[in-house]
Amino acid sequence: MAPDHAAHPSKPLHVALAADAGFVMPLAVTLTGLALAHPSDELAVTVLHDGISSSDIARIEAGPVGRIAVSWQQVDTSELSGTHHTGGLSQATLFRLLLPAILPPSLERTIYLDCDVVVSDSLLPLSEVDLGDGLAGAVRDAGAPFPAGPYGTDWRGLGLAPGAPLFNAGMLVIPLAAWREADISGQALEVLRHSKPRWGDQDALNVALQGRWTELDRRWNLQTPDAVGNGLAWALWTEQVEAALADPAMIHYTERDKPWHPDSRHPFAQRWLEVLDQTDWAGWRPRRSSLPRRAAGRAKRAGRLLLADPSRAAT
Repeated sequence: MAPDHAAHPSKPLHVALAADAGFVMPLAVTLTGLALAHPSDELAVTVLHDGISSSDIARIEAGPVGRIAVSWQQVDTSELSGTHHTGGLSQATLFRLLLPAILPPSLERTIYLDCDVVVSDSLLPLSEVDLGDGLAGAVRDAGAPFPAGPYGTDWRGLGLAPGAPLFNAGMLVIPLAAWREADISGQALEVLRHSKPRWGDQDALNVALQGRWTELDRRWNLQTPDAVGNGLAWALWTEQVEAALADPAMIHYTERDKPWHPDSRHPFAQRWLEVLDQTDWAGWRPRRSSLPRRAAGRAKRAGRLLLADPSRAAT
């Protein structure tokens, strides 16, 4: 049963997601977590996609997702012509850059989420958080909190300061009018047309927003290095990581170990499966034989930002 918050916003909280037909089941889990964490009239969702079938949409909406307003928007991928995206990921990872052009001008703010997340608490505070002069709200990347370092990027080639804060793009608070005025999406797309940064559109957005984003508390994007204890954040922001682990608003399954993988050891794998069991995929569990060869190949190449194909194995 969705929580009954004492005060609903005058306008619904808007959340945007992006996925392709190979990521249907994780998308269902993310949407279900959202539906469980919010009253139905508090939430409006837009899903950008490039070919999710009507039958898969029906499966997703058969569970708690059917209680919330979801708009399914097919993307014209020609807008992304000539752009680079990280190996192992589909082009859907770039759809977030099209949000300012697709969403209506009347919408002031959206919260973008990747689809390898479980929402555990209301995101309503993010619709009201003060961004100051920032053109986005985000959480520092747990694996690469700075451009320089073994998990960083080509900071020299991209023009990033080596010690600049680097955010994870799996959760973004986007003030849409400000993005349009500053042409953040256009700047990021230009980066991706003229270079091949290590972390794709995340790097491109960090270039476009360098020095112009607001850092948010880690509980809004609890990433795998924080959860397993092998990220720099434990040395730099110990108390914040501990607080986020105790009360995560959103669990982001970054890195290679995804909860839909066989033998996952992720500390929050069970949380993902519990939400899965409230979808039309209830009871599905990963087995080595259930992973198609193509998905296994993608998993091997994707590294930290894997997009696997478990939904096809479960249908």
